[in-house]
Amino acid sequence: MNIMPVLLNFNLQPVKLKKNNQPYYSYEKPIINIGPENDVFVKQDKSNPSFGIIKTASDFRHLAAKKTIHCIYCNRPLLSNKILDKLKCSGIFSGNIRDFAQEMFYYIDYLHPTEKEFLKKVTIMAFDYPKIRLSEAIKKMYPEANKELLKEQIPILKELSSISERLPRGYKTKFKKLITISRYRLYEKEYIPDEFSGKEFSYKIKRIEETIKDKILAQKIIKLTEPLTHPLFKKANLPLTEKFINKILALTQTRDVDKSKLTKADLQIILIGQIQKYAEILNRKDIINLCDTAIKTIEHKPVKIKFSNKAFKYDLNEVLEGMPDEALRKEIDEIVKRLPNSITSVNAFITKHEMAASDAIGYDLLRPSIVTIEHMNPKSKGGPNELYNYALACERDNNIRSNGDMKEFIAPFPIQNQKNYFKEIFAEVKKGNISRSDAIGMIDTFYRQSGRQIDIKFLQKDF
Repeated sequence: MNIMPVLLNFNLQPVKLKKNNQPYYSYEKPIINIGPENDVFVKQDKSNPSFGIIKTASDFRHLAAKKTIHCIYCNRPLLSNKILDKLKCSGIFSGNIRDFAQEMFYYIDYLHPTEKEFLKKVTIMAFDYPKIRLSEAIKKMYPEANKELLKEQIPILKELSSISERLPRGYKTKFKKLITISRYRLYEKEYIPDEFSGKEFSYKIKRIEETIKDKILAQKIIKLTEPLTHPLFKKANLPLTEKFINKILALTQTRDVDKSKLTKADLQIILIGQIQKYAEILNRKDIINLCDTAIKTIEHKPVKIKFSNKAFKYDLNEVLEGMPDEALRKEIDEIVKRLPNSITSVNAFITKHEMAASDAIGYDLLRPSIVTIEHMNPKSKGGPNELYNYALACERDNNIRSNGDMKEFIAPFPIQNQKNYFKEIFAEVKKGNISRSDAIGMIDTFYRQSGRQIDIKFLQKDF
């Protein structure tokens, strides 16, 4: 197929401009040339038959696989895990970017702004490089994206650096050291880290694991990361035990070693080395590179580690833990919030995925739209695991809100979004999929948590 799809919300249409003798696109009206015979995506059931009364969180979440239902916050349609798994297994993420862009046409409305902007860049690149894969497309985009990202990051880091002199004694030195390390990471310069973070490594592996097709090897990799977060590795005063050593040797199937000479660093390297072997079987260069960096860090060798907002915030919390000047701490936190990240900046999204496999990039494009159970009254604040306390939200909004105050989080979203959401809920009441008492309980909980009132008469006027 020679005609690229036009992405609905990009409003593309052919114009007289030419690029390499091919039609270029401006952002006007949609046009598409793609047949259902090429369609590999899982179409949602438009008949929406009744599938039994919903009683559990799993049943409620599964509603997104049965019909189009929207996020209670942003009002984007919610993507079921079933559909995402089908896409992953179809090979569309690891194929060429022309086919990928064509397939993603069906999911434009699901995408958040940054992911939509990235897909636009991929689609335009597909005119010149239709056969390359996502991982190769990212590498082509990387130099310009990193250059633009640095323009946003450096002034914020300078602003943080200027605050260091105002910090109390005991915090100043550690804070300055963190800023120095962050500069190394921003400019991708080698440095020798103080210590290896098993928690950070495990988190990164967990994020990648979800994109691995071979579930058996994926679970083996996750199992190998678990001991790396053990307190024994974090606390120097905790001695190794024979039981712990035997557990790791058995897990990695390591034989013919002198147990009496094994150090904590040896055990970490054994675990990561086994993960690397599985990554080589899977041909996952992103995991292999992550393991290489981890082993060099443990061995106190120079490494290049990319700057990560999440890692920076984690390190900053450790550096400033217990600082008595709450006003200064709040000022620092407000500055840090302005750092661009992969949620707010397409350049950050691109640089974050520089070494990622195509499967991981495609998965992360759609991941924010996955349906999740939102506890309107957070579990950490006593909210029950009951249907009346559940709402359906996209993964991104659910994660950003976390256990925060719903009134504060929901403020930027128009109340019409919630009206649309509860109208869909009451449509399921009419079909017998949700009991009326549960639906009313949801509205009551929503009101108590958000302060926004939804008129039940409005919801039922069409029924």
